[in-house]
Amino acid sequence: MWQIIPYQEPLLRLLRELKKGGEMMSDNKNCAPLWNVLLGAAIAAAFMVLLFSITTEQNKSPLDLGLRIEGQVPPNCVCLNETKNAPTNNTEVLVSETKNAPTNKTQTTFEDLLPLLKNASMDDNTVIFTEVNDAFANPGSILDLFLESFHVGENIARLLDHLIIIAMDQVSFERCKSLHRHCYLFQIDGLNFESEKFYMTKGFVDLVWTKIKLMRQMVEFGYNVVFTDLDVLWLRNIFKFISVYYDITLSSDMYFGRPEDTGNFPNTGLFYVKSTAKNAEVLNFWYEARNRFPDQNEQSVFNEIKNELVDRFQVKMRFLETDYLSGFCNYGKDMNKVYSMQSNCCVGLANKLNDLRGVLDDWKKYMSLSSEEKNNGNFTWTIPRICLH
Repeated sequence: MWQIIPYQEPLLRLLRELKKGGEMMSDNKNCAPLWNVLLGAAIAAAFMVLLFSITTEQNKSPLDLGLRIEGQVPPNCVCLNETKNAPTNNTEVLVSETKNAPTNKTQTTFEDLLPLLKNASMDDNTVIFTEVNDAFANPGSILDLFLESFHVGENIARLLDHLIIIAMDQVSFERCKSLHRHCYLFQIDGLNFESEKFYMTKGFVDLVWTKIKLMRQMVEFGYNVVFTDLDVLWLRNIFKFISVYYDITLSSDMYFGRPEDTGNFPNTGLFYVKSTAKNAEVLNFWYEARNRFPDQNEQSVFNEIKNELVDRFQVKMRFLETDYLSGFCNYGKDMNKVYSMQSNCCVGLANKLNDLRGVLDDWKKYMSLSSEEKNNGNFTWTIPRICLH
């Protein structure tokens, strides 16, 4: 895909100025012929520079297109201090991908995450990650339904090779390892994420903010990142909608017709961030904005600051239609179009489990139909059933 990179912008501005000058001088019959010759030569030279830069850049990685152009290279390790009421001696987070995770929660860095990112990444340095705690990892719970969706989805089982599951406690870490290749233990001193966290309680808010810290770290390491909540069932390949032209691509709770309209209501249960130094700053700004909006979850804060992100960082943002990335808040009725389904607008683990099972049941019935039966559009969802909506 061709894209305009930072050092091409001055050339584009020059061409625009030349065009304006040409329009002014064209009124002068004596100057017009000479101006047309000069303008043609300038356009030809600028076009050759643009063409060369596009040809050179289009095969580079997101790291080359972002961090290196901006004159920054990601550090070998950026240590995040997530400890509650952290002392000044920089007590740090416990993170581990080993089978026997240490119990000492100090002096461990995110450098351990690098081999896992390398093993799980796609050719263009893109990874998918989600988070799980004990309540969602129990046999027959949300984790099982989430993984099953990739297997019953439309040719997307291979995406599991690029999925990292962040376990928030030891129990979910052990359960993850029994089911999946790429598991990572992430614990924070003073916080317990094992039990179910009810919507907008302090435990819930603390839990959802961890994904922004982790995503920032992955982006700083040079990886494009797709975050997915565990209650998002993947049915088709959502990468169809992701373009490196945009810094952030995200699903919507409410979509009003235009993908770049910040009036759309965001859903941060499924979103993509391109790896650039700017976007690492954006994620940090988002996380720090938590202090301005206490007791709010990361989605609510993003909705508050989305216009600031555009104005301050020139973030290119794309919202995706609910017809494609659906949720119980607002979902597409045409199953030929739906790529994912989330149990948002649904409170309580038991309710989520019931209706997500209904999603998979409906999907399996849909997949058993003939092409003709699918195309006539008569079959649709029977959910939500008991979820609040």
